[in-house]
Amino acid sequence: MVLGGRGQVGKLLVPLLESEGHRVVVASRVGEVSADLVTGEGLVAAVAGADTVVLLASNPKSPETVDVRGSENLLDVLESQHLVYLSIVGVDRHPLPYYQAKRAAELMILDSGCPHTIVRATQFHSFVEWRLKSWCHRKIALVPAGYVFQPVAAEEVAGDLARIVKGPPGGLVPDFAGPEILPIATLARTYMTAKGQETPLIAYPKPGGVAAAYRDGVHTNPERAVGVTTWATYLRDRFGHWPFQE
Repeated sequence: MVLGGRGQVGKLLVPLLESEGHRVVVASRVGEVSADLVTGEGLVAAVAGADTVVLLASNPKSPETVDVRGSENLLDVLESQHLVYLSIVGVDRHPLPYYQAKRAAELMILDSGCPHTIVRATQFHSFVEWRLKSWCHRKIALVPAGYVFQPVAAEEVAGDLARIVKGPPGGLVPDFAGPEILPIATLARTYMTAKGQETPLIAYPKPGGVAAAYRDGVHTNPERAVGVTTWATYLRDRFGHWPFQE
């Protein structure tokens, strides 16, 4: 059973598992099986008969309800199923409230006694692009100075989850990180050039603990740069060309 099967990773994972012969059920408020993580309604019936439950559902805008309360509600109804949970690299050190909610969910799973595997991934290429869209406006691009990201392909994370589903519970497994750590200025300049945008780039100092964590790269892991798809490849596939020398 997959909770969050219509999200960015879920829509890649479900057909991948099905192609390998697994019977996959997608559970959501509007899914194949009706289940609500926040209220707990329908969860008992949804997990009945499942050997493995993959928890991908998440909501950065309401993490205390979806990520924390939802994980708690799910753990209350699980018996001996293998729970696979997708988390984020650095949630145990990053002060961003969303990351702290993911860490709270991790701790509940670790303490539950439920057979589980937790895999942490770095930010997806599409997430980095989404952030850049909000920073790189038509007339000027304002980015927080010193930020770094280690973008990873959602397809590769889905493939790793498919491998985990077929194996035994592994607890907190090694991170799955992208192939390169890049400064925000490089990401922004290449993104704008790839889409034909000519905009002045200004990096401004952003105060606070969250900004410091993004500058320090606590959400990256250079020792686990196991991803293959680079930012350049993503941009080339996304925009149909790549004007830079790789």
